[in-house]
Amino acid sequence: MDLSHAHSRNRPGLSPDRRRGSNLVLGLFLLPGEQRRDALLFADFCRTVDDLADLPGNPPERKRELLDDWLEALKPGNEEALPADFRNMVARRDLDRELLREIVRGMLMDVADSGQVRFVTFSDLEPYCRRVASAVGLLSARIFGAQGEAVERYAEQLGIALQLTNILRDVAEDASIGRIYIPREDFERFGVSEREILENTSSPSMTHLLNHQADRADSYFAKAELAWSEMSLNQHRLMRPARFMSAIYRDLLLQMHRDRYDVFAKRYRVPTLRKLLLLLRVMTARS
Repeated sequence: MDLSHAHSRNRPGLSPDRRRGSNLVLGLFLLPGEQRRDALLFADFCRTVDDLADLPGNPPERKRELLDDWLEALKPGNEEALPADFRNMVARRDLDRELLREIVRGMLMDVADSGQVRFVTFSDLEPYCRRVASAVGLLSARIFGAQGEAVERYAEQLGIALQLTNILRDVAEDASIGRIYIPREDFERFGVSEREILENTSSPSMTHLLNHQADRADSYFAKAELAWSEMSLNQHRLMRPARFMSAIYRDLLLQMHRDRYDVFAKRYRVPTLRKLLLLLRVMTARS
């Protein structure tokens, strides 16, 4: 791979530290070799721009500069500014450059001069979810070789469901760096203050607030299921990696619900054996 060890102005590179989560690695084993390599290369891109927004040490203006380099390099006609292997993969899979730019725009939403990321309403949060998750799903489907209106709806709705589950699981971690992704209208509705979230304060009101976030995530999983039911058997086969991610995150959501959202005291995860069982279930499913 053509991996740059430094990000120079106007020539962005992929991070040499490709920390791929086991969920992703397991899911991509469902793909043929060449598709798997391309999907992992796309994952490197997503990880790189995510790191640029999150990595401590860089001031906000430097983070924006590095992300703007990616936005510029992804414009039509600027292909030579991209890492060669990534550029070739984008061309080979005919990936939508505007969707790639949307992912970068989503990461820019994580960069605030104050360091405090906030969303007033869910209408403000939803575009963020579409950028950092739905766009990833739509591009992944293209790499998987799946096409069609139902596939696109599945990728869009599942992406939002996964991101909302992430937000719920990571409330404490995000609060520790000054970020609150729960919309302000929600915590005001349930009588929870911003300080209570930042200080990880458990209370009955907090539990109701977090349950509301889980219900919203569940509603998007249901919308994704409706799209899945309208897909062909071949589309199901091609989209198995996405189906595996859905199974993992629905398991996380169920765990949190059973614990009454003990997200301030524990880090939720799916044990390896459970992941393997979910993977087997996806592999052997008939629809």
